[in-house]
Amino acid sequence: MTIENWKYDEFVKANNGNFSVLDFIHAVSEKIPLPYDFILCLGRLFAPKLTVFDGIVVAADWFDEKRYREYQASGMVAAQAQAWINMVEITDIFNDISPKNAEQLATFIANLWTERLRAEFPSERVEANVIIDDGSNEVFVTIGAFLST
Repeated sequence: MTIENWKYDEFVKANNGNFSVLDFIHAVSEKIPLPYDFILCLGRLFAPKLTVFDGIVVAADWFDEKRYREYQASGMVAAQAQAWINMVEITDIFNDISPKNAEQLATFIANLWTERLRAEFPSERVEANVIIDDGSNEVFVTIGAFLST
């Protein structure tokens, strides 16, 4: 078995159940030194800084005001642009991830984001959502919902 195909469940089984998530992270980082900035960026994917801009909650870590203004110029109101401006394609970030695994990861991220949204913005009625494009096998996670015009 090479590091490229290591599986957490296999490590747990090989260690009679005495192998935690932290043990797996340690084992991988022993073989592949990950840059500290990369690790922090992963953390920010799971727990982005959230802020309110133009009356909507946005992920400040990748918010692009110019792109937001382009959505507005095309006729979208803030609530319509919210899902577009916050959208992250999981299948693009993790190039070799299967659609099934991307959906699992996107669901995990959406649940984390929704918990943060509820804690940080209790008066807002917004959630994180998973979008699956079966035709292209692309999986996305976003804040907000796609509203019709």
